Amino acid sequence: MPRDKTASHERIVAAAMREFQEKGFEQASMKAVADAVGMTSAALYRHFANKQDMFAAMVQPAVDALNIWEEKHIASSYVMLEQKNSEIMWEFEADYNDARMVLDVMYQQPEAFRLLLCSAAGTPYESFAHDMVEQATDRMMSFLEDCIARGCAVRKVQRDEMHMLVSAYCAALIQPIEHGYNKEDAERYLKTIVDFFTPGWRMITGL
Repeated sequence: MPRDKTASHERIVAAAMREFQEKGFEQASMKAVADAVGMTSAALYRHFANKQDMFAAMVQPAVDALNIWEEKHIASSYVMLEQKNSEIMWEFEADYNDARMVLDVMYQQPEAFRLLLCSAAGTPYESFAHDMVEQATDRMMSFLEDCIARGCAVRKVQRDEMHMLVSAYCAALIQPIEHGYNKEDAERYLKTIVDFFTPGWRMITGL
């Protein structure tokens, strides 16, 4: 990130966000951003080395926040496992519930996550949603294996089956961000999604 934290830089960030949202990364233009804030392209390059750097500045803080939440989520799941209390993991308000990932993390920076989900083609972030599914699938498989190792009565699920289920679940969870729901509408929608998926997850996992 550039050192300049002036009002000028804030205007650049706002203009860049609009440019990426409206055109996507590949069609977005550094010149258009410069024109939008009334500066030369040369002046803009003193803030961002290139378009890739500009896009990363928009989204990387959101990615970092999500990674922090995921680490806490994993730790909380193992606390639940140690306490032999699987009931709480299905509660909508519980830290263990993935709906909180959307409400408590993504809705802190909804525009950044919308860029990641809808405008990132041509950047290192273009597989963000796919990578999220892959990581969630690996975590779920590892967690179930640890449950089995500890003598918990859980079902064995093949990874390809788990991947399909996680893919459908994640696609549903991120719909409010992709479609620009306000947080209140998103919470109502996510409650419905959790109510729908929870019986299936409990049946599939045995937890």
